[in-house]
Amino acid sequence: MSTQSHNSSLEESFVSVHEKTILEGSEDLEEEFPQPALQEAESSCNDEKSAAILNLDDPAVPRRLELSAHQTDLLATLRTRLTEARYPDQIEAAEWSYGTETNTLKMLTREWLHLYDWNKELAHLNQDFEHWTCRVNGLDIHYVRHDPWADMAEDPVTEEILEGPFAGKTMVNEKGEIIMPLLLIHGWPGTWYEFGKAIQLLKKRGRFQIIVPSLPGFGWSQAPTQKNFGVRAMAKTLHELMQHLGYKHYVAQGGDWGSIISRTIATLYPEHCLAIHINMLPCLTPRPWTRPFEFAKAVTGFLLPSIVYKNNPRERASIEALKMYAIEDGAYFFIQATKPQTLGHALHDSPVGLLSWLTEKYLGWADLDPAQPETWPFSKTELLTQVMIYYSTGTITSSTRIYYEAYHTRDLEWLLRRPVPASVPVGVGVWNKEIFMVPKAWADDYMNITSWHEFPKGGHFAAFERPVEFEKEITGYFTSEHILDLFTAKRHGYKI
Repeated sequence: MSTQSHNSSLEESFVSVHEKTILEGSEDLEEEFPQPALQEAESSCNDEKSAAILNLDDPAVPRRLELSAHQTDLLATLRTRLTEARYPDQIEAAEWSYGTETNTLKMLTREWLHLYDWNKELAHLNQDFEHWTCRVNGLDIHYVRHDPWADMAEDPVTEEILEGPFAGKTMVNEKGEIIMPLLLIHGWPGTWYEFGKAIQLLKKRGRFQIIVPSLPGFGWSQAPTQKNFGVRAMAKTLHELMQHLGYKHYVAQGGDWGSIISRTIATLYPEHCLAIHINMLPCLTPRPWTRPFEFAKAVTGFLLPSIVYKNNPRERASIEALKMYAIEDGAYFFIQATKPQTLGHALHDSPVGLLSWLTEKYLGWADLDPAQPETWPFSKTELLTQVMIYYSTGTITSSTRIYYEAYHTRDLEWLLRRPVPASVPVGVGVWNKEIFMVPKAWADDYMNITSWHEFPKGGHFAAFERPVEFEKEITGYFTSEHILDLFTAKRHGYKI
C-alpha cells in the first residue's frame, strides 16, 4: 500500500493513542471523501471482515506524540545558567528605547528560575491538546489536531466500535452546521502555542476540524538541513500536510509569517485553499497601471501621512508604524536574514539571552505597557512557555533561518508582486498595534478582500493577546454565507 493511500485512510479513521488503527468497510462515503486506502485494505483482506493494521514503522503514518524536552538534563542545566546569569549596565531612564529593559529581564529571569514549572506546563500541553507527527515533504512535522470525526463511533451500550470509520458521523455538527478544515499558521517568535487559548474556544464552537502545525524548524517539527527552504517550501509542506491527512479543501489563517505563508498557499493552491484570513498585511503600493490614483495617493501618503490620511487615523497609524519599523525596529530582521547562525550561537547557548531576544518582541509588538506586567494580555507563565518551547527543543537558530531563506530565495519579493487569485476570498483583522498593516486600498489591488474588521485593542499576536475576539473574528468570517457556499460547492465537485 502506498504512503499516500495509508494517510488518506488515516483522515477518516485515524490512529489511536496506542498507535493502532483498524479499518473496516465504508458506507457510501467515496463521493465526498475518497478512501483508496480503505479499498486497498479491504481487497488485501480478500473481502474478509477483519482488521487492516497499518504499518506504523512508516514515518509518513500520523501517530500520537507526547511532547517532551530533547535533553534529559535540561532543567538542571537551565537552573544553573539562570542562577549564574550576568547582566549588562543600562543607561539611566533608558527604559525600552535601547532594547530589552534590564529590570524587566531580571524579573522574568527570577520568575523562570523560582516560580515557573516546565514539567507542570508540559503536562498541561499534553493533556489539553492532541499532538501528532508525521513525515511530510521529507520532514517530521508536529501538529496539534482537533477533529470531531477522528474518533470511531461506539455503541453506547456495548462500547463496541461500530462498522465503518464514519459510522454515526455526518458532515455537519449536532446543530446541523457545516464543519470545515481550518489550518492555523503561526510565525516568529511565535509557536503553535500562540493559538492555544483560541483552539479551546474553537473546539467549543464546533465548526472546524483544526490543524495547527509547528513550522519546520520550530518546536517539535524537524528543521530543514538544506538551503533554500523558504516561504514557498513552507507553504508546500503545510499544503501537503493537509492533503496527507485527507483535507482536500480547507481554509487557512495566520499572522506574522503565518499570514505570508497563508497568502502563499492561497496563491499556489487556490483549488484547495478556498479562503484565508490574515492579521498582518505587508503589501506593496497599488500598481500604477491598474490603480493610478491610489498609487499616487499611496506614494504621497507614505511621505506625508498626517496630511493625506488626516481623516483616517487608522490608516495614518499604519503608515507611521511601517516607517517606525523600518527606522527603529527592523534591524533584527536583517540580522536573521543575513547572519542567523552567528546570532544562533548566542541565543542557543544563553537562556537569558534567548529570553531577552524574544521578550523584546513580545512586549514591544503586543498592545501593552511593559512596565505593568499585571495588565499584560498574556501571563508571565504563558510568555515563558513560548520561550521554553524554543529553549527545550533547541530550535531558536533553525526558526530564525526562515528570514534568511525567504530573503535569499526572494520568496517575499515573489509574493508581494503576485496577486492572490480572485477566486480566494481574503479576510483581514486589523488589530490596534499591528506592526505591519497597510491601507485597505493598497491591499485591494492584490487580493479579493471580502471582510475587513478593525479592533481598538490588540497587537501583533492577536490570537495570544485577544483570543476571544480572535476566535469570534475568524469563526464569523469562515462561517459567513459566501465562504460556506464556496466550500460546499467545492466539496461536492461543482466548479466555481
